[in-house]
Amino acid sequence: MADRNLRIREFAASAGVTVRALHHYDRLGLLKPRRTEKGYRVYGAKDLETLEQIVALKFIGLPLRKIKTLLRRNPALLSETLRTQRTLIEQKKILLERAIAIIREAETTLEAGGAIDSAAFRHIIEVIEMQNKSEEWNQKYDALVQGKIERLKSMSPETKAQLQARWAELFKDIERALGEDPSSAKAQQLADRWATLLGAFNPGGVTPDPQLLKTLGAAHASGAEWPAGTRKPEGPFADRRVWDFMRRALAARP
Repeated sequence: MADRNLRIREFAASAGVTVRALHHYDRLGLLKPRRTEKGYRVYGAKDLETLEQIVALKFIGLPLRKIKTLLRRNPALLSETLRTQRTLIEQKKILLERAIAIIREAETTLEAGGAIDSAAFRHIIEVIEMQNKSEEWNQKYDALVQGKIERLKSMSPETKAQLQARWAELFKDIERALGEDPSSAKAQQLADRWATLLGAFNPGGVTPDPQLLKTLGAAHASGAEWPAGTRKPEGPFADRRVWDFMRRALAARP
């Protein structure tokens, strides 16, 4: 493939996708092949690399409109999006493991001649419904991130500096509390401060949806999303232990 240019049917067969999919990606501007003088689409090695990125991002649940944006922007934004998607998948894993445990317990009870009550079935349904809502949380997250970017753009330099200072102070306090139980009173106090600071990005300072915080709340205050021209956070902002600790603390919120 490295030294060859392929027409659309050959390329589709070698890449393991359909011609229809390639037409769709072309229309969306996701994958624009060269055209011959007669108007035929021609694909090369670079197109295969792009296609592999599209397929991989689509496989982990990203919509095509977002993939198009990511492929045109910097690696930092892609990294942040992958981290967010990983958080979503991890959340799904936790919920599915919880459902599996409940079902296994029900099986064991029935095999032993016992009976299971309706509460167990309700619990299974609740867990599955939560898992099915993951895309809804993802959409809410996208709206929150976009709102954050717009809010930052409208802030005065003084307000922005004050907000960055408060985030830096919070990160330092979290770093000192990394040995705490994420569900402890101290960790939850830090989680409350985190939620309050996130509210600064919303109109009127309204705290984001509690369930959104539990699912994605430690994934969208990253410096990668601050608008161009502002100073990228560093120091404690780069400590992934802080992000992981706060993710667990927010997940433990009632």
